[in-house]
Amino acid sequence: MAGGLVLALLLLGVYNHQVLDVLTAGWQRGLAALGLANAANAMQHGIDAGITRRMLPAVATYAALYLSCCLLLLHLLLTPAQWQLTWRLYAGALAAYVLIAVIGKLAGNAQWAYRLSRHLLDFVVSPLPVAGLYVLFRAGFGPAAERDLAE
Repeated sequence: MAGGLVLALLLLGVYNHQVLDVLTAGWQRGLAALGLANAANAMQHGIDAGITRRMLPAVATYAALYLSCCLLLLHLLLTPAQWQLTWRLYAGALAAYVLIAVIGKLAGNAQWAYRLSRHLLDFVVSPLPVAGLYVLFRAGFGPAAERDLAE
């Protein structure tokens, strides 16, 4: 299963534009079928073009899919104690992203906040934390593995 998740992450990363195109088309059809196409277009026009040029629900769906694959892969590879720390680190990073984005909005769409939050989100929704955490935990950093405690 872990190999399949690694392949899914690789394919999502390589074909991200195509995946986003499919998700955008799906969201557009779904919202049109529900009669919400005009509301979605109005919401999209209220978003700064520097944030995203793509449909926001499609981008959020892609990010959730990619992040889910990352977290599931880490859950399969790590011990329970390491997984607990990983979950907290991801939750903390996402909370920091939201906090910075809200502060930026309250500060009148501050560009520094947008750039910082965007870099943080781009890092979280990437393979770097997966690889980094896995290597660090395998090297002995972080919570001790259960088998180490038994010895």
